[in-house]
Amino acid sequence: MQMSIVEHSAARRQPAVIKANSLIEAKYKLSAREQKVLLFLISKLDSKSSNPGYVYQTHVDEIMQVLKDSGIKWGDAYTCFTEIIMLLKSKPISIHSDGELIMANWLGTVSLVEKSGVVKFSFDSLIAPFIFEIKKNFTKYPLRHVIKLRSTYSIRIYELLKQYARIGERKFDLMELRQVLGIEDDLYPRFFDFKKRVIEPAQKEIAEHTDIEFTFKKIKHKRTIVGIYFKIIFSDDSAASYYENGAQEVSNDSPTPQQENINKPSETKAKFSDKTDREKRLIERLEELKLDDWQIERIMTEVGAAAETGIWKLVNEIKMDNRDGRVKSNLGAYAAKRFDQFFALGFFD
Repeated sequence: MQMSIVEHSAARRQPAVIKANSLIEAKYKLSAREQKVLLFLISKLDSKSSNPGYVYQTHVDEIMQVLKDSGIKWGDAYTCFTEIIMLLKSKPISIHSDGELIMANWLGTVSLVEKSGVVKFSFDSLIAPFIFEIKKNFTKYPLRHVIKLRSTYSIRIYELLKQYARIGERKFDLMELRQVLGIEDDLYPRFFDFKKRVIEPAQKEIAEHTDIEFTFKKIKHKRTIVGIYFKIIFSDDSAASYYENGAQEVSNDSPTPQQENINKPSETKAKFSDKTDREKRLIERLEELKLDDWQIERIMTEVGAAAETGIWKLVNEIKMDNRDGRVKSNLGAYAAKRFDQFFALGFFD
């Protein structure tokens, strides 16, 4: 059966990578070059498509521009591209999905039209469910956020943390993280070396080139390091704006807290009348969550309204939980518990 050809414009402004979360967490080992070419090819797909058998089309010059933008200097473009494609076709990937272990290769067919530089490619049929017809449980990010990352570990760690950026934290079993990153048992066996060669360079690169940053700490069992805890922070003002605006969303089924209490003075608001506009907006959001005045005062004093604390993300998550019916009891009590868990404010001491 003849495959269909789907052409994508090279002028696409903001190419995005969209992967099912199972694919984000899959185990495989690729170099930074191979990952960038792979992510570029994924960015050419329509993730909503129901035609995973299609052969897609791009050009060698586009691919090489991606590598050039990432700071990699190469010689002959065709030779370099062929080398990467051959490696992508030969390196396996292991995906755990719905109790099943799937062993696959990344690419199906690849052809290079001689002299024209046109590249035609398709993905392995076993990979298709994780890049096509994606409606839920996926991670999306702009391709430009990983293009300048030089370390293969930086790219993988970025994806793993981006998946949980809205939550703001993620924990990993140390051995599991090493396996996901494709690190052999005899490479960086000491945590000191693993931290110095893998985690810290990724921390620096991700903060410099992407939309998130992270801090981390060791998880110990007795004296043994068994895991890593990552705190994920959005690193630009646009993220703060997103969560501030998102926090204003309310259900159309009931009046807003402002409508219910439009004439009710706020002692907390008066106490913080000398604060910035952002702090005043945060106080309004906290009041909407039915928190007590003393709780709001402690949040403002101990946490503040800066985006990097994760405060706006948490406010938005609680509002969405309430909107979606996940708050089964008193909203104020639910919100207080979430804030206490996230910031250790001592609300229930």
